[in-house]
Amino acid sequence: MTNPETTYTDADYWAQRWEKNEISFHKSTIHPFLEKHLDKLTNNNESQKQIFFPFCGKELDMAWLASLGHEIVGVEFVETACEQFFNENNIKYTVYILKNFKLFTSQNGKIRIYNGDFFNFNLEYENAFECVWDRGALVALPADLRVKYAEHIQTLLSDQNVRYLLDTYDYDQELYPGPPHSVRMDEVKKLYGLKYKIEVIESQIHNRPFNERLKESNNLYEKLYLVSNI
Repeated sequence: MTNPETTYTDADYWAQRWEKNEISFHKSTIHPFLEKHLDKLTNNNESQKQIFFPFCGKELDMAWLASLGHEIVGVEFVETACEQFFNENNIKYTVYILKNFKLFTSQNGKIRIYNGDFFNFNLEYENAFECVWDRGALVALPADLRVKYAEHIQTLLSDQNVRYLLDTYDYDQELYPGPPHSVRMDEVKKLYGLKYKIEVIESQIHNRPFNERLKESNNLYEKLYLVSNI
């Protein structure tokens, strides 16, 4: 049996997924929840923000937010994903070799993607973040690593003005084991509730079930949480 921690933190595993183009988790459009609730992420502030993308892949959301003037910082395990993001969006970039990471940065420095293990990323590399867009990071991990992930990402957050949009799925995991995994409200509160206020700001039936059993149950929801300072 595959060890979940090895699977989800193993560079070869994810590199093979990208090489085989087994990346159904990647969306080729801007996420509608982000588009609708961008004001929640920026706190209705039109000034430029630095926005953090954990497990960023080659999300189009990064290019879109950068086009609006925001500064983007991502962390991604797979080098191919970093290369594809810049190449597919026609953004010229430079690669720097750092301790634990390769840093892919746009020519204007407004987009920076750290290629390496998320759990090695710390505030030696960037200042603490106020804004986070988590689309597919937390839900990619099994339960034990979700605890580790939530603990680690909180070490990267500012002491004030945190606006963290967390995109999740809610379904009966007996019908489908994941990933993406089901992460329900009680778990979100357990992971983040001691330090942060938790609000559900969007909940929709997900119209693309991950398998037939979920499709038949009609009980797969995509939920967006706003995690912010108490």
